[in-house]
Amino acid sequence: MATILELYRVDYWKYRAEGNANIVLQNTVLRLRKANRLDDPGTGLQGTNFGDGTMTMKDLTMESHFATKVIGLLLGQEFVEQLIAVALPPGFLPSLALAMEPSRPESRRQKGIDLAQSVGFLALDHTRFIKPSPGQSDVAIEIKPKWGFLTKSAFLRKDQDIKRRKCRFCMYQYQKIKTGQEGTLSKYCPIDLFSGRELLVQDAVDALVDTPQNNLRLFVDGIQKPVSRESMAQCLSAPSTSATTLLHEQQQNRKPQWMESDDPLGYEEDDSGPVRLTDVLTKILVESPLLRRLGRLQQALDSLDVETVHQLYTYLIEHDSAHLPEPTVEEFLETAEAFMDRTDMNAMMTEDQDTFESHNAAGLGFEPEDDLEELPGPLQLHFIREFLLSATLKDCSILITIQRETATVGVATTANATLSRLEVDAGNEFHEACHRIKVKEEMFLYKITCIDLDPKKMTSVPMYLKKDRTIVNHYLTTVGDREAACGAN
Repeated sequence: MATILELYRVDYWKYRAEGNANIVLQNTVLRLRKANRLDDPGTGLQGTNFGDGTMTMKDLTMESHFATKVIGLLLGQEFVEQLIAVALPPGFLPSLALAMEPSRPESRRQKGIDLAQSVGFLALDHTRFIKPSPGQSDVAIEIKPKWGFLTKSAFLRKDQDIKRRKCRFCMYQYQKIKTGQEGTLSKYCPIDLFSGRELLVQDAVDALVDTPQNNLRLFVDGIQKPVSRESMAQCLSAPSTSATTLLHEQQQNRKPQWMESDDPLGYEEDDSGPVRLTDVLTKILVESPLLRRLGRLQQALDSLDVETVHQLYTYLIEHDSAHLPEPTVEEFLETAEAFMDRTDMNAMMTEDQDTFESHNAAGLGFEPEDDLEELPGPLQLHFIREFLLSATLKDCSILITIQRETATVGVATTANATLSRLEVDAGNEFHEACHRIKVKEEMFLYKITCIDLDPKKMTSVPMYLKKDRTIVNHYLTTVGDREAACGAN
């Protein structure tokens, strides 16, 4: 475990972002668990203490190993974020929490840094490259792609048939409008992004730019910037002008010099114009195997749909008259290995959609007509764990960092990737693989990483079912079946 003294200075860290389970701070990146607030005025955080649900050292180690061993096996180690455990000394977290609190959004303050944790995780700042290139900005996009498939499960109930035509993300938009989570419907559909067809992927990227919600974030030299068509166009343009300067021009409502048209978006259709970030992003998403692998795994690991998974969960609960224990890393790893034993991963990546779905269904070894309650308990557990692995992959984010290639960057023309390393302390180092891609006769470097790969809990299965039914029922009540199917283009 790393112990690095300069990391324990509160003023070393800046607030970066947070989700429901983790808060992320930058210089490098420090990932800390969150917990619910409890009343205790002694903390100095407006009567806040965090202690319920505290993760033990074993839990924290499990989270790190889950990402590297289990998800790394499925997705490929090269796409999984490295995490290095770092000891957290007494007194450090209360001071850190107090310093970060003013930077946190109000909507996230029902939880806070878990002051009882003794271990955090260091990760690379994936919005930057390890080796900066003089005069070039590091531009990063974080995409939360969500569910990339329409279920074709033979186990789907008739009254849930809409899920064969409308994706979870698009249906969920109407529920978010109802609850006030969003003010307008997103234009984005994950089915287009995961399609692998360049025009549809471009449409999906453009839709994310128009309606980013929490599915798209832009960073320039490690600093988060507003997402707009103008900012996405300017980030990689005008090599002689920094991306930060161009974004400042946009924020001051001034056109960069290279924009000669009176129409602020007129440059979009000009293939001879400057390379936009969306151009590079689209090509990376089409050419990298990550997105296709992610989508196929999401679907293959969710072969039964949540309704059937909940049935298996109920059978096991009723049989044992107790809560099911949460899977260990070893059990998740056994599940992933068993899945890969029955799955031809090379074929999964190259088969057309119909063939893939047919082979996936045949690999289950049972059909909807069978009495699922009679399945052996270990097999029922196996498919619940597969579903939980799919849930992790549905909730992850993809971080793509891009930089215009210069002559000083030592990447051989014939090389697929070059590896850079950053030593943390004796025995610990980060590494990153940088790839090259050509867009409009220009060369760019990029790296692509999956983050937010937390294990999901067995006890969440009833919640997954409730949420799924709420989304589907609200969509059917509000919209019905009058919209075009997702992916019908």
